[in-house]
Amino acid sequence: MSTNRTSNPGSLTLSGHRPWSGLWFGVAAMGAASGVVMVTGGAWAGWFLVIVFLPSAIVLGMSLRPQANELSLDGHGYTVRSTFRSSTVAWGDVELIGTIEGVRERRVAIRMAPQIVAADPDAAAIAQAMDGYHRTLPMSYAIDAEELAVLMRSYAGLDGNQTSSTTSE
Repeated sequence: MSTNRTSNPGSLTLSGHRPWSGLWFGVAAMGAASGVVMVTGGAWAGWFLVIVFLPSAIVLGMSLRPQANELSLDGHGYTVRSTFRSSTVAWGDVELIGTIEGVRERRVAIRMAPQIVAADPDAAAIAQAMDGYHRTLPMSYAIDAEELAVLMRSYAGLDGNQTSSTTSE
């Protein structure tokens, strides 16, 4: 591992896009609105639609905000933000960054450092299932997974191509 972690100035934030979120938000909003119309018209069954679809519309609406799906990189580590949580990993806790083939697309994969793996009893099983990696990013943030892996390696100060040879195309 090299020590050129300060080669990238400042921080970089990439926003993710979940292509179907807008559609599902629309469906949930229409369901909730239909329920409200039914309730105001005297149909008690409209409450079922309101109870089911209104919370869904609220959560899906929150997930459409740009800050709801972000990846931030800086000299200290990376942070993945989703609608209800945020997780930060220091570059010192990362051993390798590469890509593996996911169900629908290539994903950025991360192998954690030995001291982190030792504290996780499930790490060996996870690594065996994912070609030696312990985590994947939830999306590639509107750029190719290989490009994102290269970018993350440059921030982390890791050198070389770290793509799993068993899953490359």
